[in-house]
Formats: sequence, structure tokens, C-alpha cells
Amino acid sequence: MDNSPFSFQIGATSQEEGEETSSADSAVLSNEIKARLQESLQFLNQDTGQLIKNAQPIRAIFDELEGKLPEVIEDALTPAAFIESHHAQFNKAQKQLADRRQQEEIIKQRDNFKVLTESAVGEIKSLNDTQASILRNKAKLEAERDCLLQELNRVNKALDITDHDLSQIPHAITKLQEDKQKYARQAYQLHKSLQPISSSSADNN
Repeated sequence: MDNSPFSFQIGATSQEEGEETSSADSAVLSNEIKARLQESLQFLNQDTGQLIKNAQPIRAIFDELEGKLPEVIEDALTPAAFIESHHAQFNKAQKQLADRRQQEEIIKQRDNFKVLTESAVGEIKSLNDTQASILRNKAKLEAERDCLLQELNRVNKALDITDHDLSQIPHAITKLQEDKQKYARQAYQLHKSLQPISSSSADNN
């Protein structure tokens, strides 16, 4: 079934139940009229925008067939023949549709950007939380480093003292060896200086 706003059946018109049709409505259309109506259908099936800009071909057919058609067909052709009078309304409707589509697209883009904004806000919060955690950990590590540096300084000082003490031991050993030899010679010389004491002399004393 043709759902066009200007559709109609070419041929004998139907009779409404319980009513008698007029002679014009019940007349069988001639082949010439059918051909002209068929020609008008080609214009009616074109784009509405084109039709509203120039309905002259349909209006010429309508003027030619006016009074020769059943009333139902004339009623169907009349709006199409004079559709140009609705040019302003058509343009307004087209503009409204275009504006509505543009508005819907803007709303869609706006919603998409809102989603992206919310996602960015979440990521920023996550990065800020991560940054704060890293800074806390850094401060802890720096405190540990300071403690380790202090401990390292203490150990280094202890090592310096130990190295100094170790460096003194060979000299002390050398001096003690010299003293040992000196004392040994002195003991030996004293030992050699000892003279035997006779018993008589010992009694007199």
C-alpha cells in the first residue's frame, strides 16, 4: 500500500456503503486521464523538498483534469498542486528538524565530554593520592638515609680510630723489642759482673 500523503487509487472509485455515488465519482476514468494521473504520480514520488520548490508540473495536470476527476482524487491532488504555498512552513519545519538534530548532537557531545571530564577527575584524584603516598614514602626513606648516614659517620670515625691504633702497634712492638734486647744485655752484663763469695768471708760478715 502506498503511504504517500498524496497517494490515491487510479481507476474506478469505491462506493461508500449505504450512499449513492455521483455520476462523476462513478464514471470510469479514460485511458488518457489515467495516463496523466500516472504522470502526476512520478512528480509526487519525488523528494518533497524538490516538489515544494516547483509544483508547476503537477498543477498543470491538475488544471487540465479539474472537473474530470472523481472528488476523492481531486481532493488528493489539490494539496500537492498548491504545495508551494506551504514553502515557508516547510522551510521552518526543515530548520526545526535541523536545529533539533544539531541540538541532539550537541547534547550527545556534551554528555561525552562530561563522561571524559569525570574520568579525568577520577584519574587526577588517583594520581594525587599516589603522589601523596610516594611523598610520604620518600620522606620516610630520607629519614632512614639520614640515620644511616649518621651511623656510617660513626662507623667511619671508629674505623679511623682503629686504623690509628693499628698503626701504632708495629712501632710499639719495635720499641719493646729494642727495650727487650737492651734489658737482656744489661741483665747479662750484671750477671757477668757477679763474683763468687767465699764461705769464710761470708762468716766474718
